[in-house]
Amino acid sequence: MMDTKSLRKADFYTSILLILFGFWILYQAFQMPMKDTYGGVANVWYVSPALLPIVIGGAIVILGVVLLVNSIRTGGAAQAVSSFRKISLKLSEPTQRFLGVLLGLITFVYLYIPNTDFFLSIVLFLSYLIPAYFYDHMPTFRKLSFYYAVMSAVMLVVFATPVADSLNKLYMFATDVVALLGIVGINIYGARLARGTDNPERDRKRYRIGLIVSLVTPLVLTPVFRFALLVPLPKEGGIVQLMQLIYYSIR
Repeated sequence: MMDTKSLRKADFYTSILLILFGFWILYQAFQMPMKDTYGGVANVWYVSPALLPIVIGGAIVILGVVLLVNSIRTGGAAQAVSSFRKISLKLSEPTQRFLGVLLGLITFVYLYIPNTDFFLSIVLFLSYLIPAYFYDHMPTFRKLSFYYAVMSAVMLVVFATPVADSLNKLYMFATDVVALLGIVGINIYGARLARGTDNPERDRKRYRIGLIVSLVTPLVLTPVFRFALLVPLPKEGGIVQLMQLIYYSIR
């Protein structure tokens, strides 16, 4: 059985999770209509489908706050902070490699696919992932991962703010140009890093192979999904529209 100090520390962690979960429920609930008109009949707020999740979410937040206050008063928060300070920031190589894959997948799925041309998003993802692991050189992996993370953070700012809309008003494929610049940048940096590995000649060859794969893969997948399987792509930007023009011109 856990001792009292461990229980109070667990209360602190649990309270944070409860509060975050409760706020998430509230956020989702407030996306529902509180009142509306259906078939000429006006529905009032107390019959809204949002009411129950609002009550549940609010109750979870309140319970989480009560648990948090209790954990602070009984020393659980202090125990948790003390544990954080003892955590080593040095990650093992397998952990770093796992985080690198996670970084690539998260940015690919949640940042690039919804905001850039489908073809370009695949190229950008593979332009990072292939050389990062194909070189098999940890210092190069760390440098390329850091570069990709910073580049993705900059693009997140562009896509998540009115900057993207302003750019697209000037030129309808402006965000695709931003992604294209990202592709050029990470490939130039990857080519430079290949010269500083343990085996530069081998890794320059690997870089060229990776670049070919990064371009050929979406060049095959995009037309197959769009024109053979007739699957609407998440973001059909300049490259996909160019493919459409070519496809319907030669049919």
